[in-house]
Amino acid sequence: MAPTYVLVHGSAGSAQSWTALQQEMALRGHRTIAVDLPGRGAGFSRAYHEQDLETFTKEPSPIAGVTAADMIGHVLDVVRRVREYGPVVLVAHSFGGLITTGVANAAPELLGRLVYIAAQCPVDRAPGEYPRLPEWADSALFPATAPLLAGDPAVLGCLRLNWRGADRAQVTALREAITGELTDEGFLRALAAMQPDEVLWLGDPEWDHRADKDTWGRVPHTYIRLTEDRAMPPAAQDLYIKEADALTPDNPFEVHSLASSHGGFLRQAVEAADILARLG
Repeated sequence: MAPTYVLVHGSAGSAQSWTALQQEMALRGHRTIAVDLPGRGAGFSRAYHEQDLETFTKEPSPIAGVTAADMIGHVLDVVRRVREYGPVVLVAHSFGGLITTGVANAAPELLGRLVYIAAQCPVDRAPGEYPRLPEWADSALFPATAPLLAGDPAVLGCLRLNWRGADRAQVTALREAITGELTDEGFLRALAAMQPDEVLWLGDPEWDHRADKDTWGRVPHTYIRLTEDRAMPPAAQDLYIKEADALTPDNPFEVHSLASSHGGFLRQAVEAADILARLG
């Protein structure tokens, strides 16, 4: 029976992030469903579009109360429904790896395979500790996004980024950090769809969902390394792979490498679709 690919987006993303990849998979005859994590669309307010910063930096966010359990439970509900019609391949990008790991810990029997695409897969330490490690030191993402922080996260209950307010130099820095393959015009189109609000997971123990040997470790898993990634450097990706393989030496990651930036494969999706189609 043919599998269904359930796609979990990364930070600042939504189900829309997967559109090009879904089209490529459909051309190969594969069934996919992209999940909107809870709170997507938060921050797309009139104040954001009009750049009324006095209002935008203070207005409440629906994502403020969203927990790791909410996100894991939401994806788990989708997986349960899809599983009635055949095997499930759960695919995660970036931040979505934290949710995918939580789903696999909770219900490994529902999953045929896990696929991490430059995605976080914490094993030996809390998720928020990894970005502080030397393997992340070359990341261009944090310097590029820091000037766009809007409002006080402690007050808002979320991390808010004013993507629309980026000036020309900041847009260039963001493009080089996230999707270097795109032209400036192409990146502006991608930037327009990026979510301003994201959950506060760094340092929050509620988000400490590490791969469990007896549950997550039962599911076959694949890691697609993005070799041109400047947001999550290849050294950071390799650390996740190394720690997971040490956890389950009899079930190591099947590793593929793709010459892509952190978000490039989402727009130039042919090679990523080739890999996923073979896995199914």
